[in-house]
Amino acid sequence: MAIIYSEKHDGVRYEIRSAGATKRLYTNGAFHTQYHPKYLFTGAVWDLLCLPTLCLNADPKRVLVLGVAGGTVIHQIQRLCKAPHITGIELDKVHIKLARLHFELNYPNLRLIQADALDWLANSTESFDCIIDDLFLHGKEDPERPVELDRHWFDHLKAHLEKNGLLIQNHIAMTSARKAASFMKGGSTLGFQTEKYENLVLAWFRGVEDTNDLRGRLSDRLDALPRSETRRLRSRVFKFRS
Repeated sequence: MAIIYSEKHDGVRYEIRSAGATKRLYTNGAFHTQYHPKYLFTGAVWDLLCLPTLCLNADPKRVLVLGVAGGTVIHQIQRLCKAPHITGIELDKVHIKLARLHFELNYPNLRLIQADALDWLANSTESFDCIIDDLFLHGKEDPERPVELDRHWFDHLKAHLEKNGLLIQNHIAMTSARKAASFMKGGSTLGFQTEKYENLVLAWFRGVEDTNDLRGRLSDRLDALPRSETRRLRSRVFKFRS
């Protein structure tokens, strides 16, 4: 892949690499975003973060994305759901700049906020139909969570989630996913995985008990999309138990 952009800011190296129309964002070597303006799905982790929205009876109207990077999942949500209000919280101001300039993240219904997600949630009174928790910092090897995925964090997220809302959470390790799922009571939890990555994405449907309906709705929505949109999709969906 060719390097089409590079800068170093406060000791952090940012690179955008391209292969044809595909662009990838790397921060200190950590792979954060892959985007192609033509394709809906990437065959990667971001697909798993948007797929749970297709399980819902109605498209979410207010979506919160914690951890934007280059904004792949926002592009996907925009195309799949056309949510009237999308809010993206991103700590790294360079990521926001690059998302706007190089990854075409410029929608009239999108509000991008440069902030620490913990502080922003603590001071916000807003609630959302869907919250996507993809908060990671670039570590020495793998990306690292800036916050402990404990009951306190889960309750913090739940306080901003509508009573029939959807919480989507990205996990690198199975132990992390099992711990988080133990707090997801009073609803149904589905797991989403793709063959190329070890990540496990959990989707907690607050107040919804029938996972068969959720999976059936997802299948129907995907079947209704053109084959050209779904042929890159590689995922499996299953009922997750902690």
